[in-house]
Amino acid sequence: MNGGRMDSGLAVCLASSFCGYHAHAGFLNELERRGVRPGRIAGASAGALAGGLWAAGLRGEALERLFLSRRMKWAFFDWFSIPRFHLLSLGWGPSGVFSAVPLRRFLKQFVGDRRIEELEDPRLELAVANLCKARGEIIREGPLVDFIAASLAVPFLFQIQEIGGERFLDGGVANETPFDHWLDDPSVHTIVVHTIRHEVPAKPRRLWSVAGVAAATHAVTAAEFMRVRREKAEASGKRVHFLESRTPSPGLFQGRLARVLLDAGAATAAAWAEHEAGR
Repeated sequence: MNGGRMDSGLAVCLASSFCGYHAHAGFLNELERRGVRPGRIAGASAGALAGGLWAAGLRGEALERLFLSRRMKWAFFDWFSIPRFHLLSLGWGPSGVFSAVPLRRFLKQFVGDRRIEELEDPRLELAVANLCKARGEIIREGPLVDFIAASLAVPFLFQIQEIGGERFLDGGVANETPFDHWLDDPSVHTIVVHTIRHEVPAKPRRLWSVAGVAAATHAVTAAEFMRVRREKAEASGKRVHFLESRTPSPGLFQGRLARVLLDAGAATAAAWAEHEAGR
């Protein structure tokens, strides 16, 4: 793999996307194969998982093997998820179905107890929703695995994550595309925003279920936030590239679909890198 030399002024944002971490991993790996190495990565939710592991040095074939493995498919699950689901359906008990404890334990096998501020190639920033302060935050220091789990913690699907006496949930709640903090940063000259759009199946599931309404509501909110962020990007005068990978709708247990998702992200990175090389 040709890693090239890190460009400290190139910043890559990996957007929130339900189980979109395969496509983000394919995107980052393909950039590196083509000698493009960002100096900054920011991620929300699935982007936090792929970006966090990549920034910690788990790259290329090693990252692909992990995301394609059976162990990764089951890393989110714990046996208490089943009773938690029933309690939630009755309006009692826990704040979410999955605890993220098995996920944290699993990820620490690969990155140990690394801290975010220790990562310099590239520097990493993770988006979270801080429930104690009622705001979205960009995390630049703290335990890497714990904040990856916090950024992944989709409301009701995951329990609230407690770190350092504060309570956190999914970074995509308030900041699906965490890049606008770079617009006023003179050290950043180019921003690449990688988003993922899931294809609508030929026979879509019934929208007006509780899950369908929640997903549709989030999509509206995210679209409005994105419109405002695009306007800010245009006014900043910086080079900001918005790239989109279209993938089939994934789930917690992708199976053979995982390779398709990885390849979709890689194809997006390849197309952009070829375009930039031809400028």
